[in-house]
Amino acid sequence: LCDILTWAYPENQFDRVTSRLALHYLEDLNSIFANISRALRPGGRFVFSIEHPVITSCDKVWGGEGLRQAWLVDNYFVTGTRVTSWLGAEVIKYHRTIEDYFTALQIAGFAVEAVRESRPDRQHFADEALFARRQRIPLFLFMAAQKAQR
Repeated sequence: LCDILTWAYPENQFDRVTSRLALHYLEDLNSIFANISRALRPGGRFVFSIEHPVITSCDKVWGGEGLRQAWLVDNYFVTGTRVTSWLGAEVIKYHRTIEDYFTALQIAGFAVEAVRESRPDRQHFADEALFARRQRIPLFLFMAAQKAQR
């Protein structure tokens, strides 16, 4: 058993790699993206989600209790370590801009295919107040990229 940092990535073995809400906890994104690129076959896809950078930029206005009602986007272009409270513990995240993710993908040999934010769809909400709250700010960012065919 090993983790994303210590796994021996096999070369040209996979058609698709996915990551769900993990990459914003890793400091060295360039190495991870390079390893994923190496493990994908030419034309393979990498699809991932992260906590949206407007969320990771700052959590000064939230005490970690109850539903967050206000968001402050601050120090957005100051990337790096963020310590935040989550589920009663301190958690280290690594804030990056959307541009940083694009650049890291390109450096690793990927072409970005799609970018989506977690825009809410009214039909998925029974509660009008929750739908209105979810329209205020994107919680997640989704990206899909393809490894060069070579």
